[in-house]
Amino acid sequence: MNLEQDFKDALASWASGVSIVAANAPDGNSYGLTVSAFNSVSLDPPLVMVCLSGSNRLPALIRDDGRFSVSILASGQDEVSNHFARSGRDPGPGLDGFGAEQGDRPPVVAGAASSLQCDVHDTIDEGDHTIVVGRVVEAHTDEVVPVLVYHRRGYHGVGD
Repeated sequence: MNLEQDFKDALASWASGVSIVAANAPDGNSYGLTVSAFNSVSLDPPLVMVCLSGSNRLPALIRDDGRFSVSILASGQDEVSNHFARSGRDPGPGLDGFGAEQGDRPPVVAGAASSLQCDVHDTIDEGDHTIVVGRVVEAHTDEVVPVLVYHRRGYHGVGD
């Protein structure tokens, strides 16, 4: 029995939306990461949470800037998800060419089904991850765009 593999296989059965969490780097570039561990926390105040690997650079960038964005990907944005899931990338301009600039706030993915701009409310280190709780300060949705879902190690469109 391999508990780690069994755990991963069990979690693969949980269908989740696909999002890109992004933050600005001190040099003016931005860095994004594909995240499936994203959820709402509270309506009043409006809070969301993301879970990020503690070994990734993103938790430190978010702590330093105090802000982050969440882009909920649209069906067909598999390439975007795969790009931001690759490790070893450095921060780049405009979310590596996939971004829509948001003034001085972190960019969001162009064509995303929804996007949120958040200020850091709290960070919690737990296990090998950092849980970032953000207070939503802006939210945008394109209600006609179907969303991208990840289930059993594959992408699926919902609402096509």
